[in-house]
Amino acid sequence: MAAVTELPKMNQELAGAVREGLELKKVETTEKNILPTKEDVEVEKQLVERIHEIESFDSTKLHSTPVKEKNVLPSADDIKQEKQHQELTDKIQNFPSENLKKTETTEKNVLPSPTDIAREKTLQMAASFDKSNLHHVETVVSNDVRVTDAQ
Repeated sequence: MAAVTELPKMNQELAGAVREGLELKKVETTEKNILPTKEDVEVEKQLVERIHEIESFDSTKLHSTPVKEKNVLPSADDIKQEKQHQELTDKIQNFPSENLKKTETTEKNVLPSPTDIAREKTLQMAASFDKSNLHHVETVVSNDVRVTDAQ
């Protein structure tokens, strides 16, 4: 070990501050862990007792009860609607098809007139016209009308 004289020296101001210590302010401490109230403890005890009673319940003490089935009768409106529906389905199923007359069905396929076809064709041709074959032309306006002054 090194002797005390060989150790590095500390600054005197710093050494004095370390010896004096810090002056701390007095503060009142408040407990953050709040204990449960008496009512909370009682409620928890009752809950634990109920859970224990449910777990240790003897189901052999129960006696069976007969089940009474109630058969609700339909109302007059329900009966009337069902009867109408039944009559309608019977009429449809038992309809005499001999009373019907045979008819010939003719399908009419109206073709467009030649003028309608020509109009549609010109619109399609105008839309798909290839402009790359056209040549550039300069327009020259010539006016041969001479103005004479009438005197």
